[in-house]
Amino acid sequence: MWFMIKGAFWFSLVLIALPMLSPQSQAELDGAPPVEVGDSVAAAISAFEDIKQICVRKPDVCETGGKTFVALGVRAKEGARVAYEFLDSQFSGDEAELTTASVPVATETAKN
Repeated sequence: MWFMIKGAFWFSLVLIALPMLSPQSQAELDGAPPVEVGDSVAAAISAFEDIKQICVRKPDVCETGGKTFVALGVRAKEGARVAYEFLDSQFSGDEAELTTASVPVATETAKN
């Protein structure tokens, strides 16, 4: 689950940075509201501090959330196993044919 959160974070950063590469996008973003980095960081820190205190205010939310993350982790692990088995079945037969067909046959004259 943590991998998905980190992936979503980095993907969102890529989406934010992509318009910098296009001159047309730059022209359209000139009219957009400005982003104040300091205010944004302060808001993120405040939200993080509030989230940390939710377990003190409502312990049942943390308990339920923990159970949910465990269940999602089990499902993600099972999904990864199914994907691995599927990919293994798809590529294992082709790989065996490729390796035997692509290996050159050594002859007696080639060794001397």
